[in-house]
Amino acid sequence: MEASERRVAVAGDDGRASELRDAVRDAGGRVVELASASAEAHGSAEASAIADRLSDAPDATLLVAVGDEAIRDAVVAAPDCTVVPVAERRLAFDRDGAVEALRRLLDDSGTGDSVARVTRPVLAVGDGTEPPVRAAFDVALVTDEPARISEFAVGFSRGRDESIRADGVVVATPLGSDGYANAIGAPLVEPGGGLAVAPIAPFSTRTDAWIASDRVRLTVERESEPIGLVVDGERRGAVEPHRPIEIETVDGVAFAVPRGRRERADRKHSNNS
Repeated sequence: MEASERRVAVAGDDGRASELRDAVRDAGGRVVELASASAEAHGSAEASAIADRLSDAPDATLLVAVGDEAIRDAVVAAPDCTVVPVAERRLAFDRDGAVEALRRLLDDSGTGDSVARVTRPVLAVGDGTEPPVRAAFDVALVTDEPARISEFAVGFSRGRDESIRADGVVVATPLGSDGYANAIGAPLVEPGGGLAVAPIAPFSTRTDAWIASDRVRLTVERESEPIGLVVDGERRGAVEPHRPIEIETVDGVAFAVPRGRRERADRKHSNNS
């Protein structure tokens, strides 16, 4: 690998990020420094910072994203390089696994048995009135007050709608399917397997969960309860009844992922409901 192909950016500010910068250097890579986001920056602001800094170093081939926030921002920024996620997630590396992955990715030994490459979807979320926001993990419509049931329609690309009565409904990417969505009963989804869709606290004891392809439409069908739109754990405003929220895959990001089974820690709720 040429020297210019060994440039690695590391996003994230905890102790693991510093250790992984050292691991990049030990493996013969050159660290591309990224500016830290301010304490007030969230989501798209940090993603923009990552994209802007990577545009200053177009020959960077890897972006190590340490922690859920950095992973989210990396996905939303959709860099041209491969992302190496480091977090307590099923489809991410722990610290030791990331060090080994970097060694393999930088020394031309191939990915071997410990590292695979997949494409992560980037979701666009909007109601058509404003530019859509982008999501990496999950999107939910949820009642502003807990235990207040509303009614939702879930529309699939094959033209069929499902109606559910619940506190809300969540749509998760494979990367986010082991978080809040799985905690409420949605299935885990392997890379490339589609989007997990499930009701939140459904009224009926017999409920369904679904795997959608690359597009889902959510609609609030009752006007009695205020409903919020939550994207990757951040409330993005209120949802008007009968105005569909379109969720679709609009981009893809190359990721390195660990092969084999990784034990998960306690389920993490990426949704704030």
